Amino acid sequence: MQLPESVILLDSLGDVQPDNTSPVLVCASHCGDNGTFARKLKNCHVKAVFLNNAGIGKNQAGISGLSHYEAENILACAVSHNSAEIGVAADTWESGIISHSNALAEEAGIQPGDSVQEAVANIINLPSFTQKNKYAESLTHEEIENSSKPDLKKQIQTQIDGVSITVTNSITFLNESNAGDIVVCGSHGGVSAGHYAQKHRLKAVLFNDAGIGKNYAGIKSLESLSDAGILACTVDCMSAEIFNGQDVLENGIISVCNQLARSRNIKEKMTVKEAIQYI
Repeated sequence: MQLPESVILLDSLGDVQPDNTSPVLVCASHCGDNGTFARKLKNCHVKAVFLNNAGIGKNQAGISGLSHYEAENILACAVSHNSAEIGVAADTWESGIISHSNALAEEAGIQPGDSVQEAVANIINLPSFTQKNKYAESLTHEEIENSSKPDLKKQIQTQIDGVSITVTNSITFLNESNAGDIVVCGSHGGVSAGHYAQKHRLKAVLFNDAGIGKNYAGIKSLESLSDAGILACTVDCMSAEIFNGQDVLENGIISVCNQLARSRNIKEKMTVKEAIQYI
Protein backbone atom coordinates (compact mmCIF):
# COMPACT_ATOMS: atom_id res chain seq x y z
CA MET A 1 0.00 0.00 0.00
CA GLN A 2 1.39 3.38 -1.00
CA LEU A 3 1.65 5.91 1.81
CA PRO A 4 -1.53 8.04 1.69
CA GLU A 5 -1.18 11.81 1.54
CA SER A 6 -2.91 12.16 4.93
CA VAL A 7 -0.29 9.99 6.69
CA ILE A 8 3.12 11.05 8.01
CA LEU A 9 5.90 8.69 9.15
CA LEU A 10 8.15 9.75 12.04
CA ASP A 11 10.77 7.75 13.91
CA SER A 12 10.25 9.79 17.09
CA LEU A 13 7.40 11.73 18.68
CA GLY A 14 10.01 14.36 19.42
CA ASP A 15 10.05 15.16 15.72
CA VAL A 16 6.37 16.15 15.48
CA GLN A 17 6.16 19.77 14.30
CA PRO A 18 3.55 22.36 15.38
CA ASP A 19 2.80 23.13 11.72
CA ASN A 20 1.99 19.49 10.97
CA THR A 21 -0.96 19.14 8.61
CA SER A 22 -1.18 15.33 8.41
CA PRO A 23 -4.02 13.92 10.54
CA VAL A 24 -2.60 10.37 10.74
CA LEU A 25 0.78 9.78 12.37
CA VAL A 26 2.59 6.45 12.07
CA CYS A 27 5.38 6.78 14.61
CA ALA A 28 7.97 4.34 15.91
CA SER A 29 8.08 5.80 19.43
CA HIS A 30 6.73 3.86 22.41
CA CYS A 31 3.09 4.21 23.42
CA GLY A 32 3.86 5.22 27.00
CA ASP A 33 2.59 8.59 28.19
CA ASN A 34 1.34 10.59 31.15
CA GLY A 35 -0.57 13.01 28.95
CA THR A 36 2.45 15.01 27.76
CA PHE A 37 2.61 13.59 24.25
CA ALA A 38 -1.17 13.36 23.94
CA ARG A 39 -1.45 17.10 24.49
CA LYS A 40 1.42 17.73 22.10
CA LEU A 41 -0.19 15.68 19.32
CA LYS A 42 -3.51 17.43 19.82
CA ASN A 43 -1.74 20.79 19.50
CA CYS A 44 -0.02 19.48 16.38
CA HIS A 45 -3.40 18.57 14.82
CA VAL A 46 -2.94 14.79 14.87
CA LYS A 47 -6.20 12.82 14.88
CA ALA A 48 -4.83 9.26 14.87
CA VAL A 49 -1.52 7.79 15.97
CA PHE A 50 0.15 4.39 15.69
CA LEU A 51 2.99 3.63 18.13
CA ASN A 52 5.05 0.70 19.46
CA ASN A 53 3.94 -1.22 22.57
CA ALA A 54 7.58 -1.36 23.79
CA GLY A 55 7.16 -4.85 25.19
CA ILE A 56 4.27 -3.55 27.32
CA GLY A 57 6.53 -3.87 30.36
CA LYS A 58 6.16 -2.93 34.01
CA ASN A 59 2.65 -1.75 34.94
CA GLN A 60 1.77 -1.92 31.22
CA ALA A 61 3.67 1.35 30.81
CA GLY A 62 4.34 0.65 27.14
CA ILE A 63 0.65 1.15 26.30
CA SER A 64 -0.26 3.66 29.02
CA GLY A 65 -0.67 6.39 26.43
CA LEU A 66 -3.80 4.85 24.88
CA SER A 67 -6.16 6.32 27.47
CA HIS A 68 -4.42 9.71 27.37
CA TYR A 69 -4.80 9.91 23.60
CA GLU A 70 -8.45 8.97 23.96
CA ALA A 71 -8.94 11.78 26.48
CA GLU A 72 -7.66 14.19 23.80
CA ASN A 73 -10.00 12.63 21.20
CA ILE A 74 -7.10 11.01 19.33
CA LEU A 75 -7.53 7.51 17.92
CA ALA A 76 -4.52 5.47 19.08
CA CYS A 77 -3.12 2.00 18.49
CA ALA A 78 -0.01 0.18 19.66
CA VAL A 79 1.79 -2.36 17.49
CA SER A 80 3.61 -5.41 18.78
CA HIS A 81 7.29 -4.78 19.46
CA ASN A 82 7.96 -8.14 17.82
CA SER A 83 6.20 -7.09 14.60
CA ALA A 84 7.97 -3.77 13.99
CA GLU A 85 11.22 -2.19 15.10
CA ILE A 86 10.83 0.51 17.73
CA GLY A 87 12.46 3.71 16.49
CA VAL A 88 11.94 2.84 12.79
CA ALA A 89 8.73 4.32 11.38
CA ALA A 90 9.10 2.73 7.94
CA ASP A 91 9.03 -0.71 9.56
CA THR A 92 6.00 0.26 11.65
CA TRP A 93 4.22 1.15 8.40
CA GLU A 94 5.40 -1.89 6.46
CA SER A 95 5.19 -4.58 9.14
CA GLY A 96 3.40 -3.31 12.25
CA ILE A 97 0.62 -5.50 13.68
CA ILE A 98 -1.86 -3.96 16.10
CA SER A 99 -1.68 -5.40 19.63
CA HIS A 100 -3.72 -2.83 21.59
CA SER A 101 -5.99 0.11 20.80
CA ASN A 102 -8.20 2.66 22.50
CA ALA A 103 -11.99 2.86 22.27
CA LEU A 104 -11.86 5.35 19.38
CA ALA A 105 -9.89 2.84 17.32
CA GLU A 106 -12.27 0.03 18.23
CA GLU A 107 -15.23 2.18 17.16
CA ALA A 108 -13.49 2.65 13.81
CA GLY A 109 -13.37 -1.13 13.36
CA ILE A 110 -9.69 -1.63 14.16
CA GLN A 111 -8.93 -4.95 15.89
CA PRO A 112 -5.84 -6.65 17.37
CA GLY A 113 -4.11 -8.55 14.60
CA ASP A 114 -4.83 -5.91 11.96
CA SER A 115 -1.83 -4.53 10.16
CA VAL A 116 -1.09 -0.81 10.40
CA GLN A 117 -1.85 -0.47 6.72
CA GLU A 118 -5.22 -2.21 7.14
CA ALA A 119 -6.05 0.04 10.10
CA VAL A 120 -5.09 3.18 8.20
CA ALA A 121 -7.20 2.08 5.25
CA ASN A 122 -10.11 1.75 7.69
CA ILE A 123 -9.88 5.32 8.91
CA ILE A 124 -8.56 7.56 6.15
CA ASN A 125 -11.91 7.68 4.38
CA LEU A 126 -13.80 8.70 7.51
CA PRO A 127 -15.04 12.32 7.29
CA SER A 128 -12.81 13.47 10.16
CA PHE A 129 -9.66 12.19 8.42
CA THR A 130 -10.15 13.21 4.81
CA GLN A 131 -8.68 16.70 4.86
CA LYS A 132 -5.39 18.14 6.03
CA ASN A 133 -5.60 20.72 8.76
CA LYS A 134 -5.81 24.24 7.31
CA TYR A 135 -5.28 25.96 10.66
CA ALA A 136 -1.80 24.45 10.95
CA GLU A 137 -0.91 25.81 7.52
CA SER A 138 -1.79 29.33 8.71
CA LEU A 139 0.47 29.35 11.78
CA THR A 140 3.03 32.15 11.87
CA HIS A 141 6.73 31.52 12.32
CA GLU A 142 6.55 33.08 15.80
CA GLU A 143 3.71 30.77 16.85
CA ILE A 144 5.65 27.76 15.66
CA GLU A 145 8.81 28.87 17.47
CA ASN A 146 6.96 29.50 20.74
CA SER A 147 5.26 26.10 20.70
CA SER A 148 8.53 24.23 20.14
CA LYS A 149 10.68 25.82 22.85
CA PRO A 150 12.18 23.28 25.29
CA ASP A 151 10.50 22.89 28.66
CA LEU A 152 13.27 22.78 31.26
CA LYS A 153 10.78 21.54 33.88
CA LYS A 154 10.82 18.20 32.08
CA GLN A 155 14.29 17.56 33.51
CA ILE A 156 15.33 16.92 37.12
CA GLN A 157 18.90 17.38 38.32
CA THR A 158 19.94 15.11 41.18
CA GLN A 159 23.03 13.51 42.70
CA ILE A 160 23.81 9.88 43.45
CA ASP A 161 26.72 9.61 45.91
CA GLY A 162 28.14 12.85 44.57
CA VAL A 163 27.59 12.06 40.88
CA SER A 164 25.41 14.61 39.07
CA ILE A 165 22.58 13.03 37.10
CA THR A 166 19.94 14.42 34.72
CA VAL A 167 16.66 12.51 34.97
CA THR A 168 13.99 12.87 32.28
CA ASN A 169 11.06 10.86 30.99
CA SER A 170 12.16 11.27 27.37
CA ILE A 171 15.47 11.93 25.71
CA THR A 172 13.56 14.25 23.37
CA PHE A 173 13.18 16.68 26.31
CA LEU A 174 16.92 17.41 26.35
CA ASN A 175 18.54 20.47 24.79
CA GLU A 176 21.96 21.93 24.07
CA SER A 177 22.58 22.65 27.77
CA ASN A 178 22.76 18.89 28.45
CA ALA A 179 26.10 18.37 26.65
CA GLY A 180 28.35 16.22 28.83
CA ASP A 181 25.52 15.07 31.12
CA ILE A 182 24.94 11.62 32.54
CA VAL A 183 21.29 11.04 31.64
CA VAL A 184 18.82 8.55 33.06
CA CYS A 185 15.76 8.57 30.83
CA GLY A 186 12.51 6.73 30.17
CA SER A 187 13.11 6.45 26.41
CA HIS A 188 13.79 3.22 24.52
CA GLY A 189 17.32 2.44 23.37
CA GLY A 190 16.53 2.31 19.66
CA VAL A 191 18.23 4.17 16.84
CA SER A 192 16.08 7.29 17.00
CA ALA A 193 16.82 7.75 20.71
CA GLY A 194 20.51 7.22 20.00
CA HIS A 195 20.43 10.07 17.52
CA TYR A 196 19.21 12.41 20.27
CA ALA A 197 22.00 11.21 22.61
CA GLN A 198 24.61 11.98 19.97
CA LYS A 199 22.99 15.28 19.02
CA HIS A 200 23.27 16.51 22.61
CA ARG A 201 26.78 15.05 23.11
CA LEU A 202 25.96 13.19 26.30
CA LYS A 203 28.63 11.58 28.47
CA ALA A 204 26.43 8.60 29.33
CA VAL A 205 22.81 7.55 28.98
CA LEU A 206 20.62 4.84 30.44
CA PHE A 207 17.51 3.78 28.50
CA ASN A 208 14.64 1.29 28.80
CA ASP A 209 15.14 -1.78 26.56
CA ALA A 210 11.46 -1.71 25.43
CA GLY A 211 11.35 -5.49 25.50
CA ILE A 212 14.27 -5.53 23.00
CA GLY A 213 11.87 -6.72 20.30
CA LYS A 214 12.25 -7.25 16.56
CA ASN A 215 15.85 -7.26 15.34
CA TYR A 216 16.99 -6.12 18.81
CA ALA A 217 15.55 -2.70 17.98
CA GLY A 218 15.07 -1.67 21.61
CA ILE A 219 18.84 -1.75 22.20
CA LYS A 220 20.08 -1.02 18.69
CA SER A 221 21.67 2.34 19.43
CA LEU A 222 24.05 1.08 22.11
CA GLU A 223 27.08 0.11 20.05
CA SER A 224 26.87 3.14 17.76
CA LEU A 225 26.85 5.26 20.90
CA SER A 226 29.96 3.44 22.11
CA ASP A 227 31.64 4.25 18.80
CA ALA A 228 30.67 7.89 19.40
CA GLY A 229 32.26 7.83 22.87
CA ILE A 230 28.97 7.70 24.79
CA LEU A 231 28.56 5.11 27.51
CA ALA A 232 25.10 3.54 27.22
CA CYS A 233 23.02 0.84 28.87
CA THR A 234 19.43 -0.29 28.88
CA VAL A 235 17.31 -1.51 31.77
CA ASP A 236 14.85 -4.40 31.61
CA CYS A 237 11.38 -3.11 30.68
CA MET A 238 9.92 -5.23 33.47
CA SER A 239 12.14 -3.57 36.08
CA ALA A 240 11.17 0.04 35.32
CA GLU A 241 8.40 1.81 33.46
CA ILE A 242 9.13 3.22 30.03
CA PHE A 243 8.61 7.02 29.93
CA ASN A 244 9.41 7.20 33.65
CA GLY A 245 12.98 8.36 34.20
CA GLN A 246 12.62 8.39 37.98
CA ASP A 247 11.53 4.74 37.99
CA VAL A 248 14.52 3.86 35.80
CA LEU A 249 16.79 5.56 38.34
CA GLU A 250 15.16 4.02 41.42
CA ASN A 251 14.32 0.51 40.18
CA GLY A 252 15.99 -0.12 36.83
CA ILE A 253 18.03 -3.31 36.42
CA ILE A 254 20.66 -3.25 33.68
CA SER A 255 19.81 -5.61 30.82
CA VAL A 256 22.38 -4.67 28.14
CA CYS A 257 25.61 -2.63 28.20
CA ASN A 258 27.62 -1.22 25.32
CA GLN A 259 31.36 -1.81 24.98
CA LEU A 260 32.26 1.46 26.68
CA ALA A 261 30.06 0.56 29.67
CA ARG A 262 31.59 -2.91 29.88
CA SER A 263 35.06 -1.36 29.85
CA ARG A 264 34.03 0.49 33.03
CA ASN A 265 33.01 -2.83 34.64
CA ILE A 266 29.28 -2.15 34.37
CA LYS A 267 27.46 -5.47 34.09
CA GLU A 268 24.02 -6.84 33.42
CA LYS A 269 21.86 -7.34 36.55
CA MET A 270 23.38 -4.29 38.26
CA THR A 271 20.97 -1.65 39.49
CA VAL A 272 21.14 1.73 37.77
CA LYS A 273 22.45 3.30 40.97
CA GLU A 274 25.22 0.70 41.16
CA ALA A 275 26.13 1.26 37.50
CA ILE A 276 26.35 5.03 37.97
CA GLN A 277 29.23 4.58 40.38
CA TYR A 278 31.33 3.17 37.51
CA ILE A 279 30.68 5.96 35.04
